Amino acid sequence: MTPVAIEIQGLRKVFSKGRGQVVAVDSLDLVVERGEVFGLLGPNGAGKTTAVEICEGLQAPTAGSVQILGHRWDEGRAAATAIRQRIGVTLQDTRFFEKQSVREVLTLFRSFYDQGRTVDEVIEMFSLEEKSSTRTTHLSGGQRQRLAVACAMVSDPELLFL
Repeated sequence: MTPVAIEIQGLRKVFSKGRGQVVAVDSLDLVVERGEVFGLLGPNGAGKTTAVEICEGLQAPTAGSVQILGHRWDEGRAAATAIRQRIGVTLQDTRFFEKQSVREVLTLFRSFYDQGRTVDEVIEMFSLEEKSSTRTTHLSGGQRQRLAVACAMVSDPELLFL
């Protein structure tokens, strides 16, 4: 088991825009150790979201390497599956099926993982007991945020992206 959670070397991401190109991330080097809490700060357009989405496997880099928990997304299907089983992700904007209850949403997310916490554990962890049978459309904004983080935590991840 490697002590490094995230290792990025020479990360570059370029988007085509019209007839030109936009460089979103340019030559990013970064190491995040296991157990470390790390935040990216910077102005709008600095490439923070793009860099995180590459780490989460949602985008491919133009150049450079990204290693997550000792694996690279581009090593093949088995490596990508291994990473997905070990990380938790809360997206910037999470939408849920309106007619599903909190318990149904968590049960669905739990089904994506080979191992993890029980749905009841996560409901208790995020103080959602009273809302467990409530449809997501009837949750307050704060309750939706708690549910989004609960979905990311249901697998008991080694690495959590918020």
